[in-house]
Amino acid sequence: MTKTIIKTVLAAAAAVLTLASCTVFEPQAPSTYRVTLMYAAAKSNLFSSISQDLEEFCTGSLPTKKSGDVFLVYSHMPGVNPKTNRVEYDYPTSPVLFRAWRDPDGTYRRDTLITYPDTYISSTPEVMSKVLLDVKELFPAPHYGMVISSHGKGWIPVGYKESTPSIFSATPPTRELCIELINGSGINVNLLKEAIPYKLDYLVLDACLMGNIETAYEVRGLCDLLIVSPTEILSDGLMYNTIGALLTNVHTPDLKGVASEYFEHYNSMSGSFRSASITLMDCNNMEPLAEVCRKLVAKYRDAIDSTPSEKVKRYFYNELHWFYDLRDIFVQAGINEEELAELNAALDKTIIYARHTDSFFALKMEDMCGLAMYKPDPNLDELNEFYKTLAWNQATGLIQ
Repeated sequence: MTKTIIKTVLAAAAAVLTLASCTVFEPQAPSTYRVTLMYAAAKSNLFSSISQDLEEFCTGSLPTKKSGDVFLVYSHMPGVNPKTNRVEYDYPTSPVLFRAWRDPDGTYRRDTLITYPDTYISSTPEVMSKVLLDVKELFPAPHYGMVISSHGKGWIPVGYKESTPSIFSATPPTRELCIELINGSGINVNLLKEAIPYKLDYLVLDACLMGNIETAYEVRGLCDLLIVSPTEILSDGLMYNTIGALLTNVHTPDLKGVASEYFEHYNSMSGSFRSASITLMDCNNMEPLAEVCRKLVAKYRDAIDSTPSEKVKRYFYNELHWFYDLRDIFVQAGINEEELAELNAALDKTIIYARHTDSFFALKMEDMCGLAMYKPDPNLDELNEFYKTLAWNQATGLIQ
């Protein structure tokens, strides 16, 4: 899973060479049924892994050009600075939007649709919105889905400085921290409504720590189904070699299959590589959960605050973050059996599928609900002020 320096440089060079061709396309007739977009914001140390993901996706199952399904990739990779002969994340490269398909005889094809300015920072609301609007103009369709492959840090605001220890050096690399390793990069979760300008059938976030109720509640209304991981994600990410058959050339994308394949793959691994969690959510059925949590927060606010954090199940394996198991926060606060049953019923309405391995690196995981939530820390003034802007806090009053 660890990529060598040679492969890294070659992958970057190949990514730059793919920018050479640019074909101007006219918008398609509205015979297109579904558009699947992979959004690869990869100007970071993940670029070699994401380049491999793209190759696996594009060499797997793809729709034909006349099938009614369209598969698109927005790819922004770092480049090799010719002066230093090294990959540099802030070296200007032009992102591209390309279409990939297979001829009836199985031959793989791709065409560059748009080459964007090399000043674009892909992990911003403005650029993501621009790309999605371009996609809709080129391919009007009744159905859209998007897979985002990049770094992630949950609901933590862009630029928030963390004073934390280093990640264990003996563990595999993960899609952890930051978004892209360039200045100005990052999308706060409360700005996702600006980044996603129209409703998606589904949204898959192949990025660390995005499986929290704060993020999920922000995207309700933006997508019907959401796949996220409450823990970190190893750098290889989703099963891109088989994901195409589950999302394209089908009347109804199999999101549960995507989540299940991810879990089963990592659960079959050994050692530190047997580390994964995945959650599939129905974003149209979240209000019952918000209402239950609002009542529990009002009743158990003091108990939530006074419960020692080390007693609460968590999705982080060191002191990097504040992602605790939503259900266990309330369990440790002392909710009764009737209240727990009501909470579980609300979770069941929004969580379609949730699985986790027995541990994530050194962190033992047992009986987790599949969603993280912030356990307020009164000493984190900056973080708490940002949290007040989130829709989840406004719905539940967790921080006043």
